[in-house]
Amino acid sequence: MSGNLAPAMLSKKTCLIIPCFNEAERIHSDAFTMALQSNKQLQYVFVNDGSSDNTLDVLKSYRENQSAEIQSRINILSYKDNKGKSNAVLCGLQMAYRAMYGGNIYAAEMGEIEIVGFLGIEADYLGFWDADLATPLSEVDWLYQFSGHATPMPSLIIGSRVARLGANIERTLFRHYSGRLFATLISQGLGWKVHDTQCGAKLMSPEIIPICFNRPFKTSWLFDVEILLRLQQHFGKSAESMVLEVPIRTWKDVKGSKIGWGDFIKVPYQIWKVFRSYRNR
Repeated sequence: MSGNLAPAMLSKKTCLIIPCFNEAERIHSDAFTMALQSNKQLQYVFVNDGSSDNTLDVLKSYRENQSAEIQSRINILSYKDNKGKSNAVLCGLQMAYRAMYGGNIYAAEMGEIEIVGFLGIEADYLGFWDADLATPLSEVDWLYQFSGHATPMPSLIIGSRVARLGANIERTLFRHYSGRLFATLISQGLGWKVHDTQCGAKLMSPEIIPICFNRPFKTSWLFDVEILLRLQQHFGKSAESMVLEVPIRTWKDVKGSKIGWGDFIKVPYQIWKVFRSYRNR
């Protein structure tokens, strides 16, 4: 597939939530800055999820060392207690949404917080992206280019790590086969043919934030599935047509993953628990 970008899609204003927990040694500041320089419509919300290292200091230093224009597109939200990736994404999206529209959607549990920026957030799409950049930021424009063929534009765009010719998807055999098992179980539960719910690259229209992020998630790392379940609950059968799964071009398994063997062993039970809780609502 061609790597050329469709010019019409580059006009999408995008705000990415970047959840961070003990990422002081893995923040690729140059890559984040280069993406901001090449795409004037891009901005970030870094969420420091109670890191025990100096992640917050690294984020602040990174922002302070940028030009005024770049600084204006870098926002930081920090709270003291580690609450997991799902809560970090929830908090970041809610803060960005309130900065854009005001209002009083569910206030996530954060405790004592520190806020930097949040003065000029505008976005056609919000989303979240893994801090380790296993999915490069260049894939943001690729998601839009691929989605541009859909009418209307999807409400939720999810990256998918499909190993194929022309793509560079570097996954261990363990991740590959466990991912296939995971996807099969999720597809059965949803009634949708989903290849990869867990890729840390997702974009969404602001209109679904109050629907999908209006209450705490039941799990920390199955929350991607919960987003789809909440869409199903709210929109019924039409929800499937609102979601587009896009095969990304590049993904690399980065050392330091916070999900281990013990988590994967629990997958079948956790999936059953999540689906049961939503079906019983």
